[in-house]
Amino acid sequence: MDSKHSLFRRGVLVFAGLAILTGIEYAIAVLTQLYFLLVIAALVKAGLVAWYYMHIRRVFSTSGESE
Repeated sequence: MDSKHSLFRRGVLVFAGLAILTGIEYAIAVLTQLYFLLVIAALVKAGLVAWYYMHIRRVFSTSGESE
């Protein structure tokens, strides 16, 4: 079982990752016209949200594990 500190740390890292990806998306949109990169960044963000905030990772864990 994860400690509260490691769960908090993971949440902060996910939040930071989403913020960084949003900044990257903004830079891509403003500086280039490479829209496929925007789609890739959006898909990565959607996957991160589904994995962490929607708890999709629990679907793939064994019944004895809990996160």
